[in-house]
Amino acid sequence: MRRGTRRLAATATALALSIGMAGCGGSPSKQNTGEVIIAFPSDVDTIDPHQFRSVAAYGVVGNIYGTLLQEDYAAPADGTHEPTGRNTPYLAKSATWNGDRTVLTFELRADAVFADGSPLKSEDVVYSLQRALSDVGYASAVGSWLNVKDPEKDIVAKSDSVVELHVTHYSALIEQFLTFQIFPILDKSAGKAAATKDDPWSAKFFAKQSTGSGPYTVQSMTQDEGVVLKKNKRFTASDLSGAADTIQIKSMPDPQQAYLALQKGAVDLVTGLTPDIAQAVSKDAGLELYDLAYSDIVYIGMNNKDPLLKDARVRRAISYLMPYDALRKDVMKGYAGAAYGAVPHPMKDALDGTGRRVAYGTDPEAARKLLAEAGVSPGELTLKLSVPTTEVSLRQSAVFIQSALAKSGIKVELNEMSEADFNSNLGKMQMYIDSWYSWGQDSVYQMFFLLKSGLFTNYTNFSNKKVDELLEKAMATTDAAERRSLSHQAQQIIIDEAPWAFLFTRNTLIGARRGVSGITHSNDANLRFDKLRVTQ
Repeated sequence: MRRGTRRLAATATALALSIGMAGCGGSPSKQNTGEVIIAFPSDVDTIDPHQFRSVAAYGVVGNIYGTLLQEDYAAPADGTHEPTGRNTPYLAKSATWNGDRTVLTFELRADAVFADGSPLKSEDVVYSLQRALSDVGYASAVGSWLNVKDPEKDIVAKSDSVVELHVTHYSALIEQFLTFQIFPILDKSAGKAAATKDDPWSAKFFAKQSTGSGPYTVQSMTQDEGVVLKKNKRFTASDLSGAADTIQIKSMPDPQQAYLALQKGAVDLVTGLTPDIAQAVSKDAGLELYDLAYSDIVYIGMNNKDPLLKDARVRRAISYLMPYDALRKDVMKGYAGAAYGAVPHPMKDALDGTGRRVAYGTDPEAARKLLAEAGVSPGELTLKLSVPTTEVSLRQSAVFIQSALAKSGIKVELNEMSEADFNSNLGKMQMYIDSWYSWGQDSVYQMFFLLKSGLFTNYTNFSNKKVDELLEKAMATTDAAERRSLSHQAQQIIIDEAPWAFLFTRNTLIGARRGVSGITHSNDANLRFDKLRVTQ
């Protein structure tokens, strides 16, 4: 699953000047501790849990709907809830496998209700999971990992409070995936009432209306401004006694505006900080920077069908020319890690368990030899590198890369594109710079979506029969050690074939007013609003 992390474009010069003018200080005291105001770099475009949506929309949906299971967190330390690696019942009271682990039985909480007070029953669970696995949105692509062959027959309500999930074979990912916000519990009666012949899954209704089963419910939505959430006082799956009564989500695409609002106390949290702003926040005595490491990889995709790039020696040569250190230090200001292949640290089963290794170091001489072997003469190679205009760090990285390759006689034409044009041309571009984050941080899941032959998200058109075979075996096995071994073999082949230049991993950066705590280091990189706490 891809996390949308686009950020507003702003010139580095303008940004640096404005940060300097903002200076250092501290936000004023909070007057209303029952309210948390959060700035997101995007607007909430839809609250349908099964559609691709903006960063802010993912932030909202994960809090207005509950799931059967939930990621478990340790008690907060230094203001952050870290995951324990376990999943726990949430709207379900229990989740139990049968002997051969082909049937997963959920017993629902007896006190589970929707925000309007109507009871949450098995039929709601069946409807919700079948909708997720339908063609109404993109979740069905992820849903295939639940190993449900026929959603109509294999998701069964045994009583008002018991649901069975029949699967072809066990996978530990099934329970983990059921914690994802793309598998929430919706109100079947509301969905059915809004359905039409042309819209059987009520996509228009769920885009704007919430039948909340989570800790918060939508009070209002205003386009280009934001969303106001109210605490769902009927919610019983977790203790909300210390949670804020109101969460305001504000759309602030200008990072400088968001930073100034944070300094003035107009907002309590700012998500999606650029490295420049993060650096300024870290130096402000009144603010707190949360710097969370994720396997959010930034890479250059090289179209493996392109005549100039189909030779792996050329792709490896380009990888050897990347200015990795400068990208991490000068562009990302240190808020980045090394990327050893397509499965970087701290992803589960990554070849690199340290976060310090790189797949290819910067080595112009190695690049020169590879290009000579491939029959490419100095000055002969001209390439086009596409980049979305909405990503400051990606645009800056592209400029650094253009300069680095020029020193070795490779001309790079930069092609800045709107996000819409960039997304619609993925799979067609010669070279592009982009990022990807897979919820759950699973190595096989990541490689399957991005590098398996024929997948629509395999934007470089990479195709390797051995990798395909290893991934299919890894998906089928229930032996964790075998799965890890298969994953490692696939990772090494991908490194050797270099369909990408593996640039770096970038951290999730959140700025907060002093007195705000309860940041969640979650597997989907979204905040859990019920865990936020504010003091004056």
